[in-house]
Amino acid sequence: MVGGNYVLEDLIWYWDALMAPVRESTYFPPLDKCLDGRHQLLSWKTTYLGLKQVEEASTYESLEKHLKDSQTLDLLKYSFSPYSPPTAQTRSSFETKTSAINVVPSAQGRYDIKQIQDDSLWLSAEAYIDEIAALRIAILEWQTRPVAQLHDSISAINTPAFGGSFGRSTFYPTLSAKPSILGSQIPPGNPTGTDYAHSADARRGRLFEIYLAESRFRLETCKYLVFTALCKTGGGDAADDRHSNSAPDWVEAVGHEIFTSWEIYGVSKLVGKSIFMSGIEAIRSCIKSLEDGCGWFRDIDVQEPIQLAWCESQILQTLIIMEILLISLGALNQLPRSDVVIAWYRLMSDRGFFEVFEPAFRELYDIHEWQLQSLTSLVSLAILRIPFALREIESLSATAGAVEETAAGAVYLMSPDTCNEVTEVLVNAASESLRVASPAVLAWSIVLQTLREQAFGSRDTRETRQSILASERLDSADSPEGEGADQTARGNMLLLRRRSSTGSDTPQQQTFLELLLDKSLLVGIDGDPIAFMARAAVDGNRVLSIISSLSVGFCTPFGSDHRGKSGMKMRHILLDLIKASLGMIEYQPDLLDATLAVLTGSESYWELLERPSQYREAEPAALFLENSVFMEKLFNGALYRFPYEILPFLRFSRALAICYDDHEGIGMPAIWPNLAKTKFLTSALPMSFTAYQLIQNDEESSSIQLTANLKIVEDESVSQPRLYKRTKRSSDRVTTQSSSLWHIPRGTQGSVLSESKPLVVLWTHEYSPLAYLGMLLRSASSEDLVMGNGPHNDAALQELVPEIIDLLSVTLLTAIKGTAVHKEHTSTRDRVQNILDTASEGLNDGQDIVSVVFDIFEQELGRPSKSSEELALIILGRSVQFMHVLLQVMPDRVWPFLGRSMLLGVKDNNSQLSAVLASTDVATGKYELLIGCTHLFDSLVYDAISHTVVRKSSGKIVTRFAAPQSLGTGVSHVVMKKVLLSFQRIMIDVYRSVSTLGFVQTDQRFEVTTRLSKIFHQILMNCYGIEDQPGASQRLSAPLMPAAEYIVDVFLSTSGSEAAWAYLTSIINQGVLASRTSDFHIARYRTQQTVCSLRLISTLLRLNTALGYPRSCLEEHMLRSVSLLTHCYTSDPIIRQPVTELLNVLVGNADLTEGQPASLLGHMGEDAANHFLEVLAIIDEPLRDNSLSVSIWKLLSEVVSKRQQWLAISVLTGEAPRKVIRRKASESGSHGQADSMFRIALDRLSNIERLQPRMASAMLEFVALAADSWPWILTFIEQHSNFLNALTDYVSQVETMSNTTQNRSSQVGIEYYKIQITSYITDILAMYTHYARQAGKNTWAKDLLPNLTYLKTTAVLPTDFNASLHSNLRQNFEAKFENCRLAAFKCTALKPPLLGDSFYYDLEVAGQMLHSDSSWTGKDGDGFAAELTRANINLSVVEAQISLFHSWKFLVVELTKSLRNDTGYQKTMAEVAMDCLRTNAQNTLPQTIFERMAQSRADLAFTLLQSLIEAQSSQPEVKGILFTAWDATRAQGTDLAVVLDGDGAPYCRILLKTLCLAIQAHASLYVLPNSSDRGGNQADDPPAKASAANATLRTVLEILKVVVARGFHSLTILLHDSPQRVLPSDFALLSAILRNSLRIPGLERHTGALLSTFADAQTSRCASTLLSWSDQLATNRDPIYGELSTNFLLEMSSMPALAESLAVEGILNHISNTNLIRFLRASKGMGPFDQPVRMYNIWVRGILPLLLNLLHAVGASMATEIATYMNQFQGQIGRANSGFTFFGTVNGTEGYLTLSMISEAQTLAVITGILDTYREAGASAGVVSAEIMETGWDRVRVREDVESWLQRRSVLRERIVPVGEREEAWVRMKPAGDGKNGVMNRLEEKVVEEMGLLLLLAGGKEE
Repeated sequence: MVGGNYVLEDLIWYWDALMAPVRESTYFPPLDKCLDGRHQLLSWKTTYLGLKQVEEASTYESLEKHLKDSQTLDLLKYSFSPYSPPTAQTRSSFETKTSAINVVPSAQGRYDIKQIQDDSLWLSAEAYIDEIAALRIAILEWQTRPVAQLHDSISAINTPAFGGSFGRSTFYPTLSAKPSILGSQIPPGNPTGTDYAHSADARRGRLFEIYLAESRFRLETCKYLVFTALCKTGGGDAADDRHSNSAPDWVEAVGHEIFTSWEIYGVSKLVGKSIFMSGIEAIRSCIKSLEDGCGWFRDIDVQEPIQLAWCESQILQTLIIMEILLISLGALNQLPRSDVVIAWYRLMSDRGFFEVFEPAFRELYDIHEWQLQSLTSLVSLAILRIPFALREIESLSATAGAVEETAAGAVYLMSPDTCNEVTEVLVNAASESLRVASPAVLAWSIVLQTLREQAFGSRDTRETRQSILASERLDSADSPEGEGADQTARGNMLLLRRRSSTGSDTPQQQTFLELLLDKSLLVGIDGDPIAFMARAAVDGNRVLSIISSLSVGFCTPFGSDHRGKSGMKMRHILLDLIKASLGMIEYQPDLLDATLAVLTGSESYWELLERPSQYREAEPAALFLENSVFMEKLFNGALYRFPYEILPFLRFSRALAICYDDHEGIGMPAIWPNLAKTKFLTSALPMSFTAYQLIQNDEESSSIQLTANLKIVEDESVSQPRLYKRTKRSSDRVTTQSSSLWHIPRGTQGSVLSESKPLVVLWTHEYSPLAYLGMLLRSASSEDLVMGNGPHNDAALQELVPEIIDLLSVTLLTAIKGTAVHKEHTSTRDRVQNILDTASEGLNDGQDIVSVVFDIFEQELGRPSKSSEELALIILGRSVQFMHVLLQVMPDRVWPFLGRSMLLGVKDNNSQLSAVLASTDVATGKYELLIGCTHLFDSLVYDAISHTVVRKSSGKIVTRFAAPQSLGTGVSHVVMKKVLLSFQRIMIDVYRSVSTLGFVQTDQRFEVTTRLSKIFHQILMNCYGIEDQPGASQRLSAPLMPAAEYIVDVFLSTSGSEAAWAYLTSIINQGVLASRTSDFHIARYRTQQTVCSLRLISTLLRLNTALGYPRSCLEEHMLRSVSLLTHCYTSDPIIRQPVTELLNVLVGNADLTEGQPASLLGHMGEDAANHFLEVLAIIDEPLRDNSLSVSIWKLLSEVVSKRQQWLAISVLTGEAPRKVIRRKASESGSHGQADSMFRIALDRLSNIERLQPRMASAMLEFVALAADSWPWILTFIEQHSNFLNALTDYVSQVETMSNTTQNRSSQVGIEYYKIQITSYITDILAMYTHYARQAGKNTWAKDLLPNLTYLKTTAVLPTDFNASLHSNLRQNFEAKFENCRLAAFKCTALKPPLLGDSFYYDLEVAGQMLHSDSSWTGKDGDGFAAELTRANINLSVVEAQISLFHSWKFLVVELTKSLRNDTGYQKTMAEVAMDCLRTNAQNTLPQTIFERMAQSRADLAFTLLQSLIEAQSSQPEVKGILFTAWDATRAQGTDLAVVLDGDGAPYCRILLKTLCLAIQAHASLYVLPNSSDRGGNQADDPPAKASAANATLRTVLEILKVVVARGFHSLTILLHDSPQRVLPSDFALLSAILRNSLRIPGLERHTGALLSTFADAQTSRCASTLLSWSDQLATNRDPIYGELSTNFLLEMSSMPALAESLAVEGILNHISNTNLIRFLRASKGMGPFDQPVRMYNIWVRGILPLLLNLLHAVGASMATEIATYMNQFQGQIGRANSGFTFFGTVNGTEGYLTLSMISEAQTLAVITGILDTYREAGASAGVVSAEIMETGWDRVRVREDVESWLQRRSVLRERIVPVGEREEAWVRMKPAGDGKNGVMNRLEEKVVEEMGLLLLLAGGKEE
């Protein structure tokens, strides 16, 4: 049963395994995904480049997944032989993978599966690799084919940037995005090469290149991963700090898995052999392939390029394999196996250590010969593992045994045969004087010598024991003591046997070491093989010089990977050899030189400067310091000979000074104790000096003692100690020390080292070597100090000067770096001051070491003739180093010196730097001084930036000897400006001419260009990238402004010299060439300079626009070089983003020009543009760089929205514009078109939830801008199956953002992008809603509504602006940093806005300026940096919310047009309007932000309410808007004069309009079926209705009081005082509010309150006053305010109670005396056709209705006054009587009718009728009939004339004149009655209706 259970469990497990989803491989996924664009394969080259950039660039998402894939790991584990040969099984797998069931043939011709199959099988046959591997390479070729097509298209373009046709090269060692080897000549007749790119020759040429590149870069990737893992895990001899490499942890994990699988201590289970054996066999295979040549393409003539590419690939693979072997050997903590050692040395023997190797292409081999031989030498040395070999020999010293064949897996020292063969190979190499083998020859000689010593020692010990044993036996035989003696002898024998590990000592038995030695020395050579090898290596081949050459010429430059750690590891191997050789090689100059070369690698100060301080453990110098043998035999030997022999100690000190003391935690250089004080001094006694006595004299040594002081310096007049402001104890120390420097006191004893005259004595004398070196510098800087007792003549001193200054610089640098590691100890300045004080001890009064170095520098600059030009340049360069390091801690010493130095010529404009660079450096080709000056300029700029706030805040003057308040203070801004400007001018000249300088080291040119580009960019960003003070002198960056302005003048000129900006273009060309070199050292420099230059160009072009300058020559040249930029885009992944950003700037700037902008398509060429878009179509694949993806979508957004019509069509359709025009339905491309970028965006956004938020936001912005600029693209959106559904789903599921965002800064990044994404989606939905409405898709809008819950509840809510955060930040910041405003760090247009940490405040610039202050970072990361970050994030959220509101506003307006009559949506409209107004009423935003947002919300509320009113919505929520609108209005302010006199006038007006409409919803003309309160539903019961009505009345009364009455009064006064602040519409708006308010039901019950309100405000008086001013306020004789005032009075008179009050106040008398009324009394009157027309309107729409209202309200008592008043206008009445007279012919305006004339007649008829009634009633009406005058209106005539018109309808139609826009619109409208009365339009219908009414009023009959 138990067995059955196991079987059942196994079956269950097996079934689960079968049913579990199989994880898809990322290395080579299913073929359909590769062909349809869902997966871009990662080539090994891209993988390697991605790994190299993963520390600096963004984290590539796909790289980790790719390298962790099982297939990828297997290939890396089998790195030396990854491809299996083709078999039947692989062929079957190939056929299955490419079968139709797995790959559907492309209907659009995107790919040809048959073609891919043929290419795969061809490659498999040629390369003899399995078909699947060949298929992957074929897919890589297909996916990168657009790059080849792009290059082919560009090759045909002759652009100025290329200097002609950018032709094809005939030799490319790697793919590197270059045209095919076989495609070096495009056939005639096809200039673009598009079709040729698809030909078999071109395809297979690219397959060949990709195959070679894949083979090489797979090895490169493997090497990089394994080395990274070993660096982090402490592999090798030295345990490295975990923080020494910034590669991600997953890189280490992958490398560790690969390295573990190799099982370097045994046989790898993967390949069945040692990894070392596999590597050696792979090298043999590469060399054989190199000799045999390439067997591909036998049937073509172009063989040489193919053979060159093939041969270089084999050489490069050999080099990489050797490096992998070297890395693996370094991790081996024991001796290698014997078979490995034999295999290696047999290979070396066969190939002559590659020193006598003769390949086919000698020129090609010469390029890589040095690398190959260097690695051969290092591997040959490393494989012996000298330290382990010597320890192994010691452990075997007592072993005895017979010679036996050892096991195959034993270490090589356990195999005598192996040792013998190694000896034979190395002896032969020594005999042939193979210099490459000499390090291994020396090492093996040391091993054998140690072996011999141990073997002889074992033999001597054995013989001694045997002698003792024999003697004891003889003694015991003669001894009389019997048994006791025998027991003693047996005990002694037992003791001896215990000491021997092998048992009995017999003459016949040898130890294993003896046997090993004998076997090892059995070689065919006369004499001692060991001595022969040692002499051949040391004397014959000068192995010490070879070690120096390897260290300096190979390890440092070619070991630059991993920040130089690779080279350090190589130097560790050489250092082990030197350590082992110390017992054999005497102390000699060559040994010292070799040791120093290994310790330093000839790394300059500038290389040490950029090395992380955590690299201490990896330094060879650290191993040297920790080894007592090195220190005793080399360093102490040099120390004891100092100062008699200065250079050895000086150079050792400089080499070891790079390591700080990590044990005690002080951070000072590890050799500082030896520099500061020592007890030994060696000097030569003067020939005449006899003041000593002999105290010891024997054969071993002689000692003497001084009987008088021994002078070191002849002239004691300058020996006074220097004065310092110190404590008394410190001063005493300095005085004593100074004395000890100038002489050795009497009584000092010393050992005589050389008894020949002069005597050389090692004195026991305590002094400071560093102080002595300082004294030597003083000697070199003046002629009054002569060194007395050393070989220090003038020439020797001059040679010492650069060495001493270099030591000072490195020592100071290490102290500064040590401070960064040990922050808890003394400050940096204290440590540096300690070093400088020590070096200054013994100098005369008023001098220190700093001034001495400066004096030497000035002397060398000003010396007319130099003894050695090269030495002078070295001294100048080292002095610049000293200035550089001193600037970091004592800028107050460096700036003033540079201001007066001849280097820059600040005072006299005569720069010696320019002169030196123009003469000496050009002649020698060595530009160390230039390199140093670029670094110094960089540091000066950095210092000016980093201490600008400190200097600005400090108001105290710091004297020279006073302690400065803070680092950086005490420097004059004037000096800084002059120094920086002078430096800038020189560096610009250098930048212009750098391409013409003959650099001996090519990488120096790249370094200069890169650094200067970075400096220029930094200066511009700090001066123009933040919104500082407008005055240049008050800006934070004031010292940099002159330099920045000079950069702008040079690079942004519109004329003049083009050298500066032209060189920028040539740098871009260097970026294209970067990928064409197999030397990654040079390629990296080219790439870096290209990236920096591209960013500089982008910044310059943005700045040109920001400053409002005309288009510069630089921009013109960049536009002409667009093809070059697109070519550069494909050269390296890290260049892509800068190129994309530059193209973005070019497109944006082109759109700003007047007229048609420059076309990118025109500059690029149609085919090139199309192919470039195909390249862009992969977006961020295959590395999935999110930053690059965002940049690409931003570029495309610019293209589709900035008038790049032709290129935009290609972006949106995926085809060239001309092809779109010419295309016919029956045509199809032979190769198919790639999907358009728009389609790609839609596809990816269909899975928006899977996208990174920032990328999704950029893609949505692209789609939104495309739809906005190209509306026809909405049809593509409609046709897409998933896009709209995905967007609506996202909006429906997005969560509401919390109001406490400032407390969740870690999550806010996701939140603000979520809001931004929702905003773009809302824009797209709004545009599609507009499109759907026009297309008649009526259901879309209604179906969309349920998904908008988030928008309805969130979009109009108050933003999450954290007012307290920003207020407290500003107060605290400006309190901490005096004279520095927080607003100064606001970003400008120079930095594209991007939501996040630096959205509003430039965190990078602020960090540069403030990082030196502890408050910037804070104790626990809670400093100003964190606060600024929170502020930026908060403002990012606010910005996103503002964008969301505007998008929601757009969508709501579009929905309103479609759903205005939908009752459900009407409720939503009302709620949104109330939310907008409520949010405004509850505003917490600052005024600057609030005004913009409040205005937009109010606009939306007004628009929605207007639509609701027009739709006559019956929703109860509509009435609730009144109360919210009134709250918002009150929150703005109730005094209209104050509000309208400020910036909030537009907002106030829109609120008043909204308020007017809200009141209209309650007016009697618009009564809703259901009453309501403030937006909520009321029960249908009387109490609820009464309560709602009372609330409405209270609100309306308050509005009438505050807005209408007081507001009219305030407006009138404001109009008088500031006419420009008031608009006529303001009075019209108050009249409208009054009109609507008076129509509110129930308001008539509150007449008392109304009367009191208008009386208190003197409203009628203000209205009459306004009427009296109206003629003076008229514009163009248009008395608009007269009409407004009469209209307002008319509205007041519409309520009887108010009309009575107007009558009582005598309103008619008030207005009668105005100029306008007098004008109306003219004899002929004013008609509708008289000018100004408004006068007639005042009469018809103002005066007459007002009279009618007064007459109606007051009644009979008003009749007399009305009649009298009307009689004053007989001209007007007479004109009205004759206005309807019919004329057969038209004369002027006579005979024409207007609707207003009919209205006038109607009003006159009513007034006249009422007056006639009162007159007829007489006393019964309470009037005197005689007092009521006749008005003069002729009722009968008017009636007859009207009847006449109605009888002539056709004539009437012709004589009707529309007046105003409304009547003109009626003319175009159909009649409401469908023309039943014979009318033709709405206006005619109105006229006929009104005429009928007039007949009734006049007593006639209506027609």
